[in-house]
Amino acid sequence: MSDILGALGQAWSRLLLYPGGLSAVLMVLIVARLRGIPLATVGPFTLLDLLPSLGVITLLPLTPAAPFAYGLDVPTALLMLLWPSFRRAARERIAPQQMLEWYLPLLIAATALVSVTTTLDLSGLLRWPAEPLRQLCFLLGVLAWIAALPPVTSLQSNLAGACSEVGLLLIGVLPLIAGLNTLPITREIPSLILVPAMLIVAVMAASGACNLSLPARYLLAGIALLVSGFPVR
Repeated sequence: MSDILGALGQAWSRLLLYPGGLSAVLMVLIVARLRGIPLATVGPFTLLDLLPSLGVITLLPLTPAAPFAYGLDVPTALLMLLWPSFRRAARERIAPQQMLEWYLPLLIAATALVSVTTTLDLSGLLRWPAEPLRQLCFLLGVLAWIAALPPVTSLQSNLAGACSEVGLLLIGVLPLIAGLNTLPITREIPSLILVPAMLIVAVMAASGACNLSLPARYLLAGIALLVSGFPVR
């Protein structure tokens, strides 16, 4: 624990500026604005709900953030980002079967992305494959991930829920950022511009997926998982 705290002290800009801190707050405000959520409706929250999601955003492998010796893996990041919804489900006594129906497409999509990258580390989502088939599998995984988000984390009425959604959306666009960075025309775009732009695209895509039926989300996630296991010759 002392090593982690020491590393965070050296990477203080991650905590205060980017991708956490000030930039995280700005991204939450962008998402709230695009969702049409008035700031007056942002209700009270507890640090217990906020800190896990903010921690994930702070540790995302985004450039030009200060380097950090300790990364996150996909399962840990997903568990931390879903923590506010777990707490809400416990308070409102939502049936476990209903929760599973909401979460399962997202878990399948996460498995598809991990299968393509062959690593659990979040940094693997920034490794754009060279093979066209793997690129297609990557894109299908991203599409399934974003399509699975609306039932799980439609923007809640507090800052913790908003941070959770921003973190999940940012994970979904990591492969897109990796792909765009391979193109000469977009390689020169600063990350501080590219990341918010891709976040806006992801919000719009998630909004468009709100009308998808649950079976359609399962189908899309299942296809992404199926093709992610195809061997590359």
